[in-house]
Amino acid sequence: MSGRFFVIVLLPVAMLAVSTTGSRAQNPATPANPENIEAALKLTLAAAAAYEIRVGDDDKPLDLQREPVLKWSNPDRGEVHGNVFLWTRDGRPLAVASLFKWFRPHTHMSHEFHSFAEGPLSAKFHGEAVWNPSAAGVRFVELPEAPALAANDAQRLLQMKQLAKDFSGVKKERDDGNVVELRLLPQPIHRYAAPKEGILIGGLFTLVHGTDPEIFVLIEARGKDAATARWKYAVTRMTGSGLRLRHRDNEVWSAEIIRGKQVTDHELPYTTFYFNEIPDFLKEELAKPKP
Repeated sequence: MSGRFFVIVLLPVAMLAVSTTGSRAQNPATPANPENIEAALKLTLAAAAAYEIRVGDDDKPLDLQREPVLKWSNPDRGEVHGNVFLWTRDGRPLAVASLFKWFRPHTHMSHEFHSFAEGPLSAKFHGEAVWNPSAAGVRFVELPEAPALAANDAQRLLQMKQLAKDFSGVKKERDDGNVVELRLLPQPIHRYAAPKEGILIGGLFTLVHGTDPEIFVLIEARGKDAATARWKYAVTRMTGSGLRLRHRDNEVWSAEIIRGKQVTDHELPYTTFYFNEIPDFLKEELAKPKP
C-alpha cells in the first residue's frame, strides 16, 4: 500500500508502541525546542493538505479545516509534537487525523487517522489511494438520563460540556501493559451543527494522555427540532493501545490492543501511516521561508 510518493514501514513491535502511544523516553527531561515545534507544525500542515478524503461515492472531497483543532506533545516520553486535523462536510467532522513528528529519542513521522463517517470512506495522499475502510467509523447511541435540549446555543454548549464530564477512560500500553488514567479536556475541540441532517448541535471531545488524544467522543443533539432532539454519542480510538471508556460508573465502550499488520493495512476505520523518511514534496515545503 506504500506509494511512490512516500514510505510506509511496518516497524518492529517496540517501535510501533512508541509511535501511537509513546514508550518511556530515554531522556524525558530534555526541554522542547521551539524550532522543532514550528517544524512539526509546518510539516503537518503541508501533510494534511496532501490528503483528499471522500465519503461513499461522493464526487466532492471533504473540506479540510486548515488549522489544527488541537496541538499536543508528550514531554514525559520524549520530544514529539503533533497536530490534530479535521475533514468536514458543512462543518460536521467526518474524518480526523493526528499527524506527529518525533525528534527524540526517535526521528520518524506518523499519521494516525480515524473515520467519523457512518459509512464507507476513502482517502488519497498526494494523489495516491492509501486508505479505504468499508466499515462505518462511528455508531451513535443515546445518552442515558440526558436532559431535554436547552433553548439556546449557549445553554446547549453548557449541556454538552456537562454531559462530557460523565465520561472517563483508561489506556493499557502495548509495550509494558501499564494502565494509564486518561484526562478529559473540558472544552470541545470542535463545535458544529448540521440541521439538514438532523444535528442541532454537536461537539468533539477528547480524552488525552498528557495532551496526546487517545479517545474521541462525539456528542450530538439529534432530531428534526428541539422538541424531538435527543442527546447521542459515539466513541473512537486514536491509538493502537487498549482502551476502556466509562460513563459514570458503567463501562460503555472498549477497544483491544491492535498489533502488527492490522495497524498498517489501511482497511480499518483506524489506521496509521509511518514514515522513516519525510517525503520529498514535504521536504520542499519545509525548505520554504516563512511568508
